[in-house]
Amino acid sequence: MVLIDELFMFLCRLKCGLFEQDLACRFNVHVSTVSRKLITWSNFLYFVLGSINIWPTRKQIQNKMPQVFKTLYPTTRVIIDCTEIPTERPSSLALNSKCYSTYKSTHTFKSLVSIAPHGALIFISSLYTGSMSDVEITKLCGLVELLEEGDSIMADKGFVLNNVLSGTGITVNTPPFLMNKGQFTKQEVEETQTIARLRIHVERHIRRVKEFHLFDRPIPLSMVGSINQIWTVANILTLFRGPLVKQWQ
Repeated sequence: MVLIDELFMFLCRLKCGLFEQDLACRFNVHVSTVSRKLITWSNFLYFVLGSINIWPTRKQIQNKMPQVFKTLYPTTRVIIDCTEIPTERPSSLALNSKCYSTYKSTHTFKSLVSIAPHGALIFISSLYTGSMSDVEITKLCGLVELLEEGDSIMADKGFVLNNVLSGTGITVNTPPFLMNKGQFTKQEVEETQTIARLRIHVERHIRRVKEFHLFDRPIPLSMVGSINQIWTVANILTLFRGPLVKQWQ
């Protein structure tokens, strides 16, 4: 196979979710060749695309910050969320327990993604087992080490990061908790709606990634060795599409 065909085959696998047997038929090669080429290209693209520095400086963030953030949340550096992709059930009891997500009620891998206030992807974590909490992944993935004193994170209310951020000078903006109060105040309702409106773009990024149909079905255990590379490549490829945020109101 020529290199351009190998790359096209990898992209067909990623975008269309075609099975290896199907690709072998379409490209007139043996299934083992398909498997080998897919692993090679996932590693190569991970090395090439993963070496691109997508983490902007604080000044770059501020220069591109939409007016709504400048007015309401001017110290925001990142908007974060965790997402899960299904995987086959491991035969090992230990792995079976670690990969089981109570939120999804199935076995998953889980990753944290971050976008800048203007909508660009700026951080992707490795994939973790589905049983890990959002807070645990935030602590382990290396994101906090990239942030600086005075920065703030925007997140959903599941990210209770007080202990993780203690002593760092970094704050987190999440929707208010109801706690023991009967109902939210008018100000709290407005804050919840505002954060939800601003956070929607990280969810839109995740939807873009999941338009790669490889993630439609549970990831085969045979792909565990390369799925982290493929996940990273899929995320970075979305940067070559049109802007996630076309206009802020």
